Amino acid sequence: MLYDNFSNNGLDGILCEQNMPLGSYTTYGLGGEVKRIYFPKTEEEVAAVFKYLNDGGEKFFVLGNGSNVLAADGDIDYTVICTKYLSGIIEKDNSLYCLSGTTVKQLLDFCLQKQIGGFEYLAGIPATVGGLALMNGGIPEKHISEDIISVSIFDGNFKDLPNEKCKFGNKHSTMCDINAIIVGVNLSKNAVPREAVKENIKKYLLKRRRQPAGKSCGCVFKNPPNQSAGKLIDEAGLKGCKIGGAEVSLKHANFIINRGGTAADVYRLIKLVKRKVFEFCGVLLEEEVIYIGEFNDFDS
Repeated sequence: MLYDNFSNNGLDGILCEQNMPLGSYTTYGLGGEVKRIYFPKTEEEVAAVFKYLNDGGEKFFVLGNGSNVLAADGDIDYTVICTKYLSGIIEKDNSLYCLSGTTVKQLLDFCLQKQIGGFEYLAGIPATVGGLALMNGGIPEKHISEDIISVSIFDGNFKDLPNEKCKFGNKHSTMCDINAIIVGVNLSKNAVPREAVKENIKKYLLKRRRQPAGKSCGCVFKNPPNQSAGKLIDEAGLKGCKIGGAEVSLKHANFIINRGGTAADVYRLIKLVKRKVFEFCGVLLEEEVIYIGEFNDFDS
């Protein structure tokens, strides 16, 4: 049910869906029903929903493009704030302010039109700018933290965190550790001829097409220092390993593909890969994927 009248709780006009399968909003296509999903379209609406849920002690999480998550199969006792409609870009003299739900494609389309370069390395990543800032996303050669001037958050008040206070690391940032929601990201801006931007986008899209096809969350594990998680998984002989409808990709071992399975299948395979790699070389891989809901731990 889609409705937009919340006069009793101060959320007037904010879109919300009830009892929706989360798999409709994740790149894995997996996930049970959540109680409600709110879809704020402005910074003020984000603040209103965040404050209402936080002050009420309600369990909630923030979802962008759903590209880095694995949601459990059963009913999930959470409310979701989805930022997919919180999109838009404001061009300033030396920067671009992107609302957190702005997708990579929207950012690159804007940059191509305005002859702004430097973000082409993000081409093909199925993420929002807010999600990239949260997880310091990017490619091995470059991460978005290198282009971030500041991140705007709401934690009960609107605040701007300059880059140095975001403490960007390996698929991590300060925003992962605080009770706040990213509302926008201020990115540095460089003038580049349109044709150069266009060619760079094509180049990075071509590289992305070499990655495995199918439903996945992208890379499951963070790369250990000076090592490749995918290479370690491959060397442990786990390419093609399957549990139910989940499979370690034959093309890139750090991808686990959903081939008609369940979230439990994917979760069990992740844990199996983690254990087998540790047994093989003593390296304990750390998940990049974020779990939503309850998963049962057991020996795989």
